[in-house]
Amino acid sequence: MSVGDRIDETPLDVAANLSSRVALAANGSDEFVGQAPPNPPRVYGGELAAQALAAANGTVESDRTAHVLQATYLAAGDPAQPLHHQVLRVRDGRSFSTRTVRVRNGGRMVLTATVGYHVPEQGLTHQLPMPSVPPPEELPTIASAAGTAWTRWAVADRDIEMRVVSPDLDDPTGRRRFWCRIVGAVTEDLRLHTALATYLSDFTMVASIRLPHEPPETKKYLMSTLNHTVYFHRPVRADDWMLIDHHSPVAAGGRGLALAHVYGLDGRLTLTAVQEGLIRPLPEDYS
Repeated sequence: MSVGDRIDETPLDVAANLSSRVALAANGSDEFVGQAPPNPPRVYGGELAAQALAAANGTVESDRTAHVLQATYLAAGDPAQPLHHQVLRVRDGRSFSTRTVRVRNGGRMVLTATVGYHVPEQGLTHQLPMPSVPPPEELPTIASAAGTAWTRWAVADRDIEMRVVSPDLDDPTGRRRFWCRIVGAVTEDLRLHTALATYLSDFTMVASIRLPHEPPETKKYLMSTLNHTVYFHRPVRADDWMLIDHHSPVAAGGRGLALAHVYGLDGRLTLTAVQEGLIRPLPEDYS
């Protein structure tokens, strides 16, 4: 994908469109270039994090996979401008590697990320049980579900499919549960799947911070993600149904925390995400 290319917005093979956005173009030694689609009007945070992970993936030996991504958002991204990813090789050991990624857009830094890699090995195993929820085929789509807090562009995103579990609107932590997957078939590249799962992990988490304070159909607060961490526990396939269970355990000091657990259809906990968001009343001129 060249720097000037725009993403094809036709409804055919939409998964390939999303996959192509994390198949970055090499631009010299440990530097890569990507592009975000024109909607939403600011670069979606999950897109930034997913591309940063893809850039780091391009510099690591094939015997290891990402076990943690820690991203800090610095400024809003402009989708009209390319995303330039510079990767720093911090460490390469026998079992672990570390990379730092700096993402520039329109001449300014928009994100920094640190990615840790681990050579898979056997060890102790336990997990939080998966919640008991209906299967995805018995649940409404994102467009028809009630009691949610999805943005207009999220409803129109054809790269993903969501089936929404009916929420408890009295839950004091804004908990939401839904099944989610990338539309269409994706390759067997597990590194690509981790990048696509990272894209999905940012989709709704920050909304749970405001939900305890207002009805889902009413927007009185402006949310902005400050940082986002994803822990990869097991291999994940982003084109298979994943149950995402997220809530906000605390909000204080103008900031809130969101926590998400992601399960596969087999009930295994595949990844955990933690996100901190800024929450402020909407300005009067907000539209």
